[in-house]
Amino acid sequence: MRFAVIAAALFVTGCASAPGFSPRLAEPRLAVVDESNLTEAQRDMLASRSSLNIYRTLANHVDLYNRWSPLGQFLLNGSSISARHREMAMLRMGWLCQSPYEWSQHARIAKASAGMSEAEIRAIAADLNSPLWSPIDRAVLKMADELRYDAMISDATWAELRKTYSEQQIMELFYTSAQYQLVSMALNTLGIQIEPEAVDFMPKDLPQPRVATRPTGPRLATPRVAPILEPAWTPAQRAMITPQLRPNGEALNLYTTLLNHPKLYGPRARFGSYLQRDGLLDPVTRELAIMRTAWNIRASYEWAHHEESARSAGLSAEQIAAIAVGPSAKVWTQKQAAVLTAADELRREAFISEATWTELAKYYGMKERIEIVYTVGGYTMTGLAINSLGIQTEPGYPA
Repeated sequence: MRFAVIAAALFVTGCASAPGFSPRLAEPRLAVVDESNLTEAQRDMLASRSSLNIYRTLANHVDLYNRWSPLGQFLLNGSSISARHREMAMLRMGWLCQSPYEWSQHARIAKASAGMSEAEIRAIAADLNSPLWSPIDRAVLKMADELRYDAMISDATWAELRKTYSEQQIMELFYTSAQYQLVSMALNTLGIQIEPEAVDFMPKDLPQPRVATRPTGPRLATPRVAPILEPAWTPAQRAMITPQLRPNGEALNLYTTLLNHPKLYGPRARFGSYLQRDGLLDPVTRELAIMRTAWNIRASYEWAHHEESARSAGLSAEQIAAIAVGPSAKVWTQKQAAVLTAADELRREAFISEATWTELAKYYGMKERIEIVYTVGGYTMTGLAINSLGIQTEPGYPA
């Protein structure tokens, strides 16, 4: 019960909890690509989306974008949830993360593709109890709040969602909300600016939401969604899960549970494998970002599995324990402390402060700093799935 013991001993050492959001950047930290000097890969990426600053900025790291984009495309264009609830899940998370760019883009899309009114869009930020909302509308908004603050969906909200949506569709809903928490982290941290022609803006006359801290609520002791065990795999499911099998052939509960949604499984796996194996971050940086994120959202399954990876990366038992203490622990170099601080700030307000960004720049290039944001956001997404689906740690792993 190592995770639980550390949690009890270090209850107050989660991410910093100073009140209020930092001001959002008025200028980009990373310039958009020069359209007169694009690589072939950048031209391909921007062929149908060159007018939007989010894509023109992320074209600075095409390899990461190409591995992440299929997940985003599925959630935006391929899921089976209603356009209304998709946009509500995105916009509520954008509001909770105080992401002006995300709000501007998806307020426009919510009106165009979901027929939402100006009053409804404002109420997404202003009032979860508005008479504009049906019970299922309210449950979708509540889900976003629970994912942001509790890092899991409550029993009550899950039950309300199940009145309308299947388990597969709820997976699509919470991955949508979690994906747009990651998007908010990137938009805010890179300082991506709203296009001049935009007409939809995040409300400035409402009280800001609270920042996120380390959640304290109980985690599920049994699965909400049962894993699909090997005897029941179809040939297609076997082909999907084979790259994630352990060397001894073991199929981990994370993957056997996500097999319940084959269309989501592939895009999620392509993004996850980039972060885990194919990215630019050195193993120590990667595991510090992942494990501090797991600690900050209380994803014990994620922590248990990455203890092994952290040891393989060269972190000592003392250092692994100190991840729960955070960047103030005496065992860290300035470089390592900066990574832990970045993870804390992204958890707290979906933004890396100027001081931390400047410190990271001493040790990491721009692409690596982008990957730190995506690693924290991506493993937050995985942790929210673990917690919400009730994925249980396998025997033999530290709990």
